[in-house]
Amino acid sequence: MVTVSVPGKIHVMGEHAVVYGKPAILAAINLRMCISIRHQTRQKHHVHKKQMDIEILSQEPINDAQYAVRLLLEQLSVNDYQPFSISISSQIPAGYHLGSSAALAVGLSGVMLYYFKKVWNPIRINELAYEIEKKQHGNPSGGDNTAVTTGGFLWFRKELEFLKSMWQLPFKPQSSLNHFFLINTGKPIETTGEMVTYVKEKMQKEKIKMEKLLALNEQQTKRIVLALKEGNEEELLDAIHIGEQTLEGFGVVSKTIQPLMRAIEKTGGAAKILGGGGRKAGVGFILCYHHTPKDIEYMCRPYGYSLKHITLGEEGVRLESKY
Repeated sequence: MVTVSVPGKIHVMGEHAVVYGKPAILAAINLRMCISIRHQTRQKHHVHKKQMDIEILSQEPINDAQYAVRLLLEQLSVNDYQPFSISISSQIPAGYHLGSSAALAVGLSGVMLYYFKKVWNPIRINELAYEIEKKQHGNPSGGDNTAVTTGGFLWFRKELEFLKSMWQLPFKPQSSLNHFFLINTGKPIETTGEMVTYVKEKMQKEKIKMEKLLALNEQQTKRIVLALKEGNEEELLDAIHIGEQTLEGFGVVSKTIQPLMRAIEKTGGAAKILGGGGRKAGVGFILCYHHTPKDIEYMCRPYGYSLKHITLGEEGVRLESKY
């Protein structure tokens, strides 16, 4: 059996702005997906050349996993194989902008590359995963799969349509800044694509205003990087607060959750949306920084929101076992 684990990820800052050439900082988080592969102990079907004969066990729908496995068999030039079984267990909820899709692509790429080729190469794993992401999602940036492969913090900027800069930042998170939480506000009604389209239309109608917001967002992304590196909590809180204001200016933060944001800020914390956001109801997870989780739990209670502590800058894809 071979087992691989992969972290989830968040956008610490820069979502939406990254579409317009501004930088984003992504971080791997301590929620992980584990994927194992082994020979099937009992053959249920006759094996034919190039015919899939696998069992996938997962609590989530397996369509994406089946499609990815099929692609990987082709990319790895695996034609003849004995029946095998894949099991997937995950702490990363799907559809909440925490990198579940990227983790699945990276985890399957890693586990199948090692199982069939006895090769452990994160660069190759990331290449395979990016091909899966492109087949499944059309035109992804490549940032999500790279972030969960490398781990730590990832600086990402799309310079041109064909030119993207990705750098793993050369520092680990300061232990003094270990006060991050995720607040689950519920899945957004709108898709990420719909939210991106909304911002694009707003950009066309209010170009000067939006360009100012984009420039301000970029400043906060840079401030956050420096604050994380230097352990400057005051700077971190202020940058998250201003960055969230730019996201609200983009129109991607539902008014139903803004009172909670303001309450967190009044008690000495900061909070921001993650991912595409939403306009009508929930926005998925909110990233919150606060020293007193009991206060946040009290604020969340009237909304029925749940709270989970997370750490940023976690290790990337990892080979857990190979026996």
